[in-house]
Amino acid sequence: MLLFSRILYTAIAGSLLAASVMLMVVAVWRTFTGFRTGDGALETMLDGIGLVIIAVAVADVGKFLFEEEVISDRELRRPAEARGSLTKFMTIIIIALSLESLVLITKASRSAMSDVVYPGLLVLLAVLAMVGLGLFQKLSQNTTATVPEAKEDSDKPAPVKTLARAKRTKQA
Repeated sequence: MLLFSRILYTAIAGSLLAASVMLMVVAVWRTFTGFRTGDGALETMLDGIGLVIIAVAVADVGKFLFEEEVISDRELRRPAEARGSLTKFMTIIIIALSLESLVLITKASRSAMSDVVYPGLLVLLAVLAMVGLGLFQKLSQNTTATVPEAKEDSDKPAPVKTLARAKRTKQA
């Protein structure tokens, strides 16, 4: 079952990477065509930037899945591992939301100011996601500190006493 899981996640990550590359090719092609014809070159370029941002986010998600499910060869057994993985994934999403909202604000501000409402809400959503991630980090910090390490770590030697503790022990 482990081999099937690795093959499946490798295929998913490869598909996401291929989709990302195709999005970038489409972005470059549209931008090139827009400049060549001269019709709405700036609008075409902003559309291309939006596609590249989405392509980078898709590639990052594919890379994340490949690293977590294929290369790492581990399950998320400790809260610290789950916390790190979730933080990495949410960071990808927050960056993509922020960049896309900036592109949309630039596009909307060129036409009518009433069109800025949707991109503004997207910025607010990105900020709320970042605040939520920070809150998750703060709330889960104590959990990761109090949960003991896995049994595999029990074969490790005991930690060395600190210098201050060694002096106190010597004086007593």
